[in-house]
Amino acid sequence: FFYSCCLTPCANPVASMTYKISNVLNIISVSKGTPAPTAQSYGVWGDRLYRYTIGCHYGHYLEFLVTLICYNFAFPIHKAHQIEAGWILEVIGFNIAVELVLCNFWHWMTYVSPYARSEPMKERKFNQENQYEPSGVVGFLWSSTGNLQREVLFTTLGWLQSSALQCLFMHLWATGRLPYHDVFFKSGDMKHNLSVIGSVLFITYWREFHFYWCHRMIHPWRWEVPGIGDIGKFMYKHFHSLHHKSYNPGPWSGLSMHPVEHFFYYSCTWVAALIKCHPIMFLYAKFHADIAPIGGHDGHQDPAGNGDFHYLHHAKFECNYGVPLIDFDRLFGTWVDYAENKAAKEAKQNKSK
Repeated sequence: FFYSCCLTPCANPVASMTYKISNVLNIISVSKGTPAPTAQSYGVWGDRLYRYTIGCHYGHYLEFLVTLICYNFAFPIHKAHQIEAGWILEVIGFNIAVELVLCNFWHWMTYVSPYARSEPMKERKFNQENQYEPSGVVGFLWSSTGNLQREVLFTTLGWLQSSALQCLFMHLWATGRLPYHDVFFKSGDMKHNLSVIGSVLFITYWREFHFYWCHRMIHPWRWEVPGIGDIGKFMYKHFHSLHHKSYNPGPWSGLSMHPVEHFFYYSCTWVAALIKCHPIMFLYAKFHADIAPIGGHDGHQDPAGNGDFHYLHHAKFECNYGVPLIDFDRLFGTWVDYAENKAAKEAKQNKSK
């Protein structure tokens, strides 16, 4: 385990399940025949140090940018002491607008645009089958296979549930039922500033820790609770199997979950109820959960989201439950490397010819 996690080279020092401006620019370049740039390497230990201290945060700057926009322009906490439709609809409206812009944009970049239809990008799709349109000509929000409608519907239900959580926390803060810091930065108060900044940075690690265990919980446990049975098997059958209908995932697949799974998934935000924090900490956890799955489920290698480890989870089901930042999969023997799996599969096919 120590060798696998600490001594093996890191092909992508910024391993994250999201997309950035650099992904957009590189997709455009690759579609025109320009080779995708390789990630700069600082050596084995340098890559690990960068990944765990800088890269893991930098890779999610889109989520943090949306957090700041929301807090400054769509966070009417001064109205939230009363439950009224006005401010609640303002929160929901902002969230759905963000969903439609970010999901549709990345869907366009990876499935609809001329860049997506270029041969270099088609070759970078993990599963060459087009899950939305057999013809390969994909549109927005609707597909002849029905897969896109299903994913859009359940993803939107997820954003609505996270919006409801935001409304709940705003009301609890506004009514004084839940203490919070109303100032992010206090001049001369180093203890406060370090506490607030540290809590935001903590979210990056907390999200990956929480995701693994929340996700592993809804897959078969392979052991039974006396008198109850395999709880994970039950939850997979009745809830999580909906997410795995997207065995060939796209940008809308990430939050395409049963509402019960959404409930568990967004419990990552509940940490804001356990400690006194600034609302930005809660919002970052929420938007991290909302946005990060978009790129990680786009179904393409670099220069797109490159969530190859998670694509294998969708394709094989019982591997790669988490994200390599906190590598429980290697610890518990459920890690499958995409390159190694692909090479073994090709060797098997060549041998059978």
